[in-house]
Amino acid sequence: MFIMHISALFAYSVLLASTALIIWSLRHEGVGSTLGKFVGSFIFILSLLSMLCIAYYGFKDWTQGSFETSTSRPMEMHQEMMKKMMPQMMEHMGHMENMGTQKGENHSHSHISQ
Repeated sequence: MFIMHISALFAYSVLLASTALIIWSLRHEGVGSTLGKFVGSFIFILSLLSMLCIAYYGFKDWTQGSFETSTSRPMEMHQEMMKKMMPQMMEHMGHMENMGTQKGENHSHSHISQ
């Protein structure tokens, strides 16, 4: 939900900046005013399209209920994956410990003499 709000804030900022550029270029004549009109208009249209996209996907997520949960989808997927992998990881670690004791490995610390 916060990502949608941050995206909307950036889109509003770009919309405001492009509007200011269009107004500036309409009030001034000469070098750069034509480019300002073109760039301002182009960015204005892109920011409007971005706002529509943000609103659409925000509404879509809201209707699916993803705003009601405190965790995000990637975190939920990570937790589900860890639940599935944990027994396999514990089994693998058990095999590794058994291999070390079967080979007679000694885990004592050795001292370096000078």
